[in-house]
Amino acid sequence: MYVARMKDVEEIELAHEGAKGVKVKYLLHKGIGAKHLELRLFTIEVGGYTPLERHEHEHEVFILHGKALVKGGEVEMVVNAGDAIFIPSNEEHQFRNIGEEKVEFLCTKQTLHL
Repeated sequence: MYVARMKDVEEIELAHEGAKGVKVKYLLHKGIGAKHLELRLFTIEVGGYTPLERHEHEHEVFILHGKALVKGGEVEMVVNAGDAIFIPSNEEHQFRNIGEEKVEFLCTKQTLHL
């Protein structure tokens, strides 16, 4: 068993092209023995956004705090704390903070095809 304590997990600035004001904490990942999934905590500052991207792995997202505009394929939707989002493989997607406080969300990433 492994327990990730928030105070002990390094927060990293997301340096991807097309991202602004995004930080991530890798809570559970291969480096600590998680073989199938990563669990990450993203923080998006006011006015910030993730890159508009697509990739093979799907995402399961749970909004913890704030208000965001989520683009998924051709759909855009406003999400708030308590909302869960599924983003399929290869769907273009982006999260934009459109509120007046930071956005925080948990996001899983499959690291091994089952």
